[in-house]
Amino acid sequence: MASENPDLIALICSRLCHDLAGSIGAVNNGVELLAEETDAAMREEAIGLIAQSASDAARRLSFFRLALGASGSMDEPMAYTEFSRVAKAYFAGGKLSLLLPAVTEPLPKPLGKALLLGLSLAAQALPRGGSLSLSKDGSSWLIRAEGTTLRWPDDAEQALGDGAVPDEPVAAIARYARDLAAIAGHRLLAEPAETSLILRFAA
Repeated sequence: MASENPDLIALICSRLCHDLAGSIGAVNNGVELLAEETDAAMREEAIGLIAQSASDAARRLSFFRLALGASGSMDEPMAYTEFSRVAKAYFAGGKLSLLLPAVTEPLPKPLGKALLLGLSLAAQALPRGGSLSLSKDGSSWLIRAEGTTLRWPDDAEQALGDGAVPDEPVAAIARYARDLAAIAGHRLLAEPAETSLILRFAA
C-alpha cells in the first residue's frame, strides 16, 4: 500500500500537485490582473477567470479527496451517488465525455477509490480527448477509453504487475489503484489497443 512506501506517496503527491497547478496558477494570475487593471471590462474578465479557475481547482480537489483521502474506515461503503457526483464534476466541460452506469448500491470504499483513479488514468491516456465509460459486468467493472490517440505508458503497465516501485507519478497512481482494487478482491488489468484502452477490474 502507498501508506507503507514513502516513494510512492511522494509520486502520488506530485501527480496531485500537477493536476492542481494549472488552476491555482490561473487564480493567481487573475488576482494579479484584477489588482493592476482599472478598465471595467478587463476587471470583469479577470473575475471570470478567477471564478472559473477556483471552480476547476475545487472539483479536482473533491475528486482526489474521495480517491486518495483517508476519511473514515476502508470498511465503510462509498455511496454511489457521491462517486457519480464527483466523477461527473471532475470531467465536466473538458475534452472527454463520461458515461456512468445507473447503479444504486454503494461501492466498497477501496473499489470506489480504485475506479476513480482508473478513470483519471484512462483520461490521461487520451491526450486529444475522447470518451470514457464505466460499466459493470457481473462482479467485475470495466473502464473503456476511446479517442483518436492513445498514450498508455509502459511504466503504467508495469506498475500493474509485481515489479519494482514505479518512479513516475502516473505509474504510481496505477500501482495504488492496483493495490486498492486488490483489497476489494479485484485484479486490475489493462488492455490497450491503437486508439482505445480497457481497464478491467476483474473479480
